[in-house]
Amino acid sequence: MRLSEVEVGKNVSEIVVRVVSIAPPRIVQTRGGRKTQLTEVLVADEVGDTAVMSLWGFGEGSSLSVGMVIKLLDGWAKDWRGKMQLSLGRSGRIEEVEDDGSIPSISELSKQSSSTEADE
Repeated sequence: MRLSEVEVGKNVSEIVVRVVSIAPPRIVQTRGGRKTQLTEVLVADEVGDTAVMSLWGFGEGSSLSVGMVIKLLDGWAKDWRGKMQLSLGRSGRIEEVEDDGSIPSISELSKQSSSTEADE
């Protein structure tokens, strides 16, 4: 599955992506009034499309690092401020997978981003 095939409001059964960047975790207050930690991770698929994956909860995402290839299993896609966003939902999980070269490296993704910006 590619990010372009993910549908907002639907389950994401399985998708393999590369971690492009990880924002510093921050403490947020939920609609219910409790405080939790939010870590936002920018991920890219095999064609270089990107999306933000939101990891909710203290310590979530602490095992991730930039460049890592991961598989999101039983996740969820939602709309946040007009953009598709991935999350684990209640039962989702992340597994590290072997980097077989099918997803562009960080340097290749940077080149794609630079050439796209130059074209605009």
